[in-house]
Amino acid sequence: MSETPPIPSPRSVAEYVEDGAYVAAILLVWGAIAAFFAFGLTEIGVFAGLFWHLGGAFAMAGVLNAVLFLCYRTVDYWHARA
Repeated sequence: MSETPPIPSPRSVAEYVEDGAYVAAILLVWGAIAAFFAFGLTEIGVFAGLFWHLGGAFAMAGVLNAVLFLCYRTVDYWHARA
């Protein structure tokens, strides 16, 4: 029977707040780009549908970027445990 190593002590609250700020910044930047394409550029000419879809794609890219960051931090946390 193998023993699992003990769970490391929690990190400081400041580190968790910093990670939350990074996620918020990622979502804010990608959200601004998505809103610009979805609502700003759709008023221009014949490419309104294309810009609307690009806005949705940028919004999805932002969400996936935030999820990727959270996965990276999770792996980093568990790697530091070893």
